[in-house]
Amino acid sequence: MITTWTGERVRLRPFANANERCDQYVEMRSKPNQFWGAWWSARQENKKSFEESGLLSADKYGCFAVERLDTGELIGFEEHGFVESGTSAWIGTFIQPEHWHRGFGIEAKQLAYCYLFENFPLTSIDSGTIDNHVRAKRGLLESGMHFEGRIRRYHYIEGKYHDLVFYRIFREEWEQLPIRRIAKRGSACM
Repeated sequence: MITTWTGERVRLRPFANANERCDQYVEMRSKPNQFWGAWWSARQENKKSFEESGLLSADKYGCFAVERLDTGELIGFEEHGFVESGTSAWIGTFIQPEHWHRGFGIEAKQLAYCYLFENFPLTSIDSGTIDNHVRAKRGLLESGMHFEGRIRRYHYIEGKYHDLVFYRIFREEWEQLPIRRIAKRGSACM
């Protein structure tokens, strides 16, 4: 199975070790975010999930490091999971705020599409965000997804309820994306 996907701006790669994963995850999830709030997860829990499969499980949760090509910095992570039906997966992209507005998240999503569609018999990939997170919604659209629906009053933060909006890309839509020709596929390079 191919485990490294390189675009023009970023590389998706396995985490080098449990500490690299834990450091990135704890840093990203512990900072309060104006859209989601603070998400907390125990370091030991993250370490255990890494040690079970290196986060490359073919049947449950998986996660790649997102690395900038120009600086080699680890700037976030791209996570994914599989829906029970086995025909669909979901993705979630987390890029550190100081690296926003450069297209890194869009390309990371598209590289995740390549990984998922080329390695699994999926018909679609989904993602969701909070309705007031305009930047995230734009990134999902620019990555090739389309609006699929909403759950009203799903998330509560800072005294307000917010809708959760869903986006989806089907295999045949991904097959038309330029990233398929641009992406370099290879085994882990760390």
